[in-house]
Amino acid sequence: MKVTYTGQSGYVVETGIANIVFDFCGGKLPELHEDTPLLVFVSHDSERHFDPEIFSFASKFRSVQYFLSHDILLTEELLRQYGITRSLQRKISFLPEGVRRVIPLRGESGENDYIIFETVKTCGEGIAWLLNVAGKRIYYAGDMNWWVWENDSRQVFNQRTARFKYYMEKLYDRDIFLAFANLNPDQGKYSRLGIEYLLNTASVANVVPMGFGENGAEVLTYERERRTKNLPSNIIALTRPEETAVPE
Repeated sequence: MKVTYTGQSGYVVETGIANIVFDFCGGKLPELHEDTPLLVFVSHDSERHFDPEIFSFASKFRSVQYFLSHDILLTEELLRQYGITRSLQRKISFLPEGVRRVIPLRGESGENDYIIFETVKTCGEGIAWLLNVAGKRIYYAGDMNWWVWENDSRQVFNQRTARFKYYMEKLYDRDIFLAFANLNPDQGKYSRLGIEYLLNTASVANVVPMGFGENGAEVLTYERERRTKNLPSNIIALTRPEETAVPE
């Protein structure tokens, strides 16, 4: 398995049976085999998470499927603007929270395989994604985060905290091989609350901090501090587009 950062909150995960794109928003895809199935996931309708350029992937990759959050609306005008044909529309699914789906695939060996995914309700916009790929679970948080700020009142802080923890119950005691979780420096002293809560809630082997904007230094500092303290979970610090890593 290989992870590539494409910019904003976008990542590509290469596996043996499919290549998975999360929240592509500009940038450049890595060199991917055109015959390998391409699965494109979009967590919510935001300029930092959804770019209509994803629909151009269908002209290059022979087997592509799109899974979009239900809050993304493609009107007839937008379908024409984005060049989405009738045949391409059949490859697009709009999904609410609470959906479980099996995607049948053909692996590199030619044998039939599959990926299972769930859509998870978030305390933010849209949905999060929970995938099972060949027995390895991948979690992509999307807009899910402990969204509290230094100028919040105590009441607002408590309300947002309760909401976040309520939706995180879906991940209790889950074994997650690879997680993408928010670390937003704009939250000041609360920037790491969400990602730390995830690491204390689930058993996470590898976590990629995302949503850091232009402040990649905060991610590097976080990775270094946890490594120095010899804490569990491998922090994968990808801060520049086209950087790659292989989860342990």
